[in-house]
Amino acid sequence: MVMVDRQSAKNRARRRQLADLHVLRYVPGSSAIHRCWAGTKILTIAALSIGLVLWPTWSATGLVAALVMSGFLVAQLPAGVAPRVPRWVWIVVLVGAGLALASGGLPDAHLGSVSVGVGGLAVWARFSLIGIEVLSLAALVSWTTALADLAPALARLAGPLRRLRVPVDEVVGAIALGIRCLPLLLEEARVLSAARRTRRPERLHGMQERADALEEILFTALSSALRRARELAEAIEARGGSPSSPSETHPLQGVDFVVLGLAATAFVGMVLLR
Repeated sequence: MVMVDRQSAKNRARRRQLADLHVLRYVPGSSAIHRCWAGTKILTIAALSIGLVLWPTWSATGLVAALVMSGFLVAQLPAGVAPRVPRWVWIVVLVGAGLALASGGLPDAHLGSVSVGVGGLAVWARFSLIGIEVLSLAALVSWTTALADLAPALARLAGPLRRLRVPVDEVVGAIALGIRCLPLLLEEARVLSAARRTRRPERLHGMQERADALEEILFTALSSALRRARELAEAIEARGGSPSSPSETHPLQGVDFVVLGLAATAFVGMVLLR
């Protein structure tokens, strides 16, 4: 019995480690989604997100949900890449659902002699689903795209703006640098959280103690971020300043045209079903 409990604890720890490890990080693979050009994925997520913002209907959300699930099935990602959802997120979701249900609104649901307006709950559910779909699209792109491929793709997509004297290289360099630093920031936050748990293992009681702990975490994270930013700026300055955007060498393949065609079809479908 003790061995089973230890093995279960090891499995839970391993799942937590995998979930923390692969947040916003590339997961190698050979699927069609992995072989897509990074610019194709950027255009696809932009088209679907814009369509959801302009026409947030149930038909549009269902269409995008089908595409997102198909993308995950094609990508063949392992189950360990999914991050752990904190408990407070579920609490916020339940509180939001309760407030939306209390707001009422048409249509009404009849439970015997009781009539309950579920219009607010339906609106809340639709917009929550839209948020989940946008986050899922971003996660799918981050897990199937190497970070080094994003800067050349952005530079190629923004190439026509050079004719308008837009500093494309500087903007793309800043965006690419921010994207590449996201895993570093997540790892830093994980280290800070583990260090705090080691130093203060006791449970917090009362709102004042929780507020003090949150303040301590925020100031610690801010000082760490400033230190990291200074080190990064010194490293960039030592190498001669902001580097130019690398040229794009990824050729368009058949899978790129298929994905772009599906995105365009979905966008037109949102317009027709609005």
